[in-house]
Amino acid sequence: MDCSYRGCFFVCVVTSLAAVALYMIMNQSLDVFVVGGFKVSLLEVSQKHPLVLHRKSVNIPPAGSPNGTLKRIVWMNLPDWLSTAKSFDHCSVRSCEISTNEALISSADAVVVHGVNLAASKHPNNNIDQVWIMYGWESPVHYHSNTIFRSDWNGRFNWTLTYRLDSDIPFPYNRILYTGGTVNISDVLRRKSRSIAWFVSNCDTPSKRELYVKELQKHIDVDIYGACRNSMSFDCPKERSFGCLSMLNTTYRFYLSFENSLCKDYITEKFYNTFMTSAIPIVRGGADYARLLPEGTFINTASFDSPKSLANYIKYLERNETAMGNILAEKHKYEYIATEKTEFDWRCQLCAKLHGNFTRKYYTDMKEWLRTGKCLERPNDVP
Repeated sequence: MDCSYRGCFFVCVVTSLAAVALYMIMNQSLDVFVVGGFKVSLLEVSQKHPLVLHRKSVNIPPAGSPNGTLKRIVWMNLPDWLSTAKSFDHCSVRSCEISTNEALISSADAVVVHGVNLAASKHPNNNIDQVWIMYGWESPVHYHSNTIFRSDWNGRFNWTLTYRLDSDIPFPYNRILYTGGTVNISDVLRRKSRSIAWFVSNCDTPSKRELYVKELQKHIDVDIYGACRNSMSFDCPKERSFGCLSMLNTTYRFYLSFENSLCKDYITEKFYNTFMTSAIPIVRGGADYARLLPEGTFINTASFDSPKSLANYIKYLERNETAMGNILAEKHKYEYIATEKTEFDWRCQLCAKLHGNFTRKYYTDMKEWLRTGKCLERPNDVP
């Protein structure tokens, strides 16, 4: 996310809600709800691309836990968004409850610690019967507290809950769903009149994406909306985020899905939101996009030796309907899906894990796991 945690989260929620609204208008047929006791359409992770979901039909047991015992989950250092994330109604294993009352930590089965801004006054307890979980949805460069790296926290965390796919409970910003859909390529290309759009609020980032875009603009038009806009006419206030996203259907052929940090597995809503539109995402980040996502659904800046080379390729696509159509056709085989309403939501994963025969690990060096070698500190594609 960009900017401060609170500001970033608000922007992310507003943008995502607008995106979901647009998606629901465009496609209301997605069946992802879990109904216990009979055959339903469920989702599974692609074996080839971990950020892709496929539908499958299976028989699942009635909702509930294996033994009916209620598991209590308590948060330390409440995240801003938690008030909207307490229900387990969408999960197949629902026998869990979430509390934000830290006075209940001593009676908790699991304690989730929001590590990004954890106050120095916070300390763990030593109840070996509890599972302690380090939660963080920011990239490592945005952790504004070193509290979880102190010696008294060494060995206290048993599980991790982050966007990284090697977390004990992986909770990426989203995934995309394979549907095998099609698109009228001629219709899409006919109504588009502009090349590249970028919606952005953080103008000074660790990834130096703003420098890359500045160089790119020397060779091709990039319309920048939001706080970093390059024209007063390119305004995109939060209350109009729905309208801004819709421009990717009506006006722009490409969208810059550039991350603020170049870190392992760090792919945010900027990328996923484009799968509700007919714009082609251009990505720049620290994730291994080729491993995580299907080839041909995006353009990666890492495939070009300079912003100028990228610009030349974009111009080529704009002159070649067949080449651009191939990318659009591949991209439209996949759709946006709100994974927080599926079994891949962190709540469902955590509740099921607590009711399973789980293994309690111990992270003796959280700084090593979270930060060391996980981000590119000096981008090599900018001046």
